[in-house]
Amino acid sequence: MKFNPVLVIKLFLAIFFCVGLGLTVFMVIEHVKIIGAYIVSGLFILVPGTLFYGFTFGFKISEKTARKQAEIQDSISFDNMGISYKQPIFDTTQFIEWKFIETVLYTNYQSDDHQQFIFYLTQPAVQTMTENPLILNKIFASRFGKKKKITIEDDCRNFHQISEMLEKHLLNIKPFDWTEDEKKGILLSSKTQIKNDTIKTEEFWKPNNNYDRERVVYDLLSRTFQQIKQAKNA
Repeated sequence: MKFNPVLVIKLFLAIFFCVGLGLTVFMVIEHVKIIGAYIVSGLFILVPGTLFYGFTFGFKISEKTARKQAEIQDSISFDNMGISYKQPIFDTTQFIEWKFIETVLYTNYQSDDHQQFIFYLTQPAVQTMTENPLILNKIFASRFGKKKKITIEDDCRNFHQISEMLEKHLLNIKPFDWTEDEKKGILLSSKTQIKNDTIKTEEFWKPNNNYDRERVVYDLLSRTFQQIKQAKNA
């Protein structure tokens, strides 16, 4: 039998839900008048029930919430001078000039859900702030200033364009298909459901433990990943 972690989670949620429901019915039958007990049993019903529904039918957010999330999402844009890395939550934009890029690394660790590009610069990125930044962002503005290391993760808007732009503006790039999920090994099972004109496919993969977690995409001195890390940590 193939192990399905989602089914195991749903099983535990169903058990907690049934415990909460059974406890509530028992207290009603026994005429228990302790409010705290009903609150606890209610939580045992509400929380697992909500999570079970989400795992089964998916979680939905309103358009307003989605719009708010998009407004505070990090984003990058490109021009002939360099890369603009906008961080709305900190009211800052870091500008990375192409001519000051010394090294670009790519990492994709199994212990981390994020892929990321790491830029090492010969000169600090130029920092600008919005016209009316939050007071805390003003106070801690120096935290972002004069940075020679910029890390951009895959939840950043336009992240997928980085590889293409690097090839366009830098020489001796080591290209690779970063969109391929190398963490996936062997496909164990696949299940497709059609509901309300929506097709949903669930795939369960055996992890691949022999993929390149660290890559040198670009380096002025043609160093290896370990040589770069040693130099930067020295």
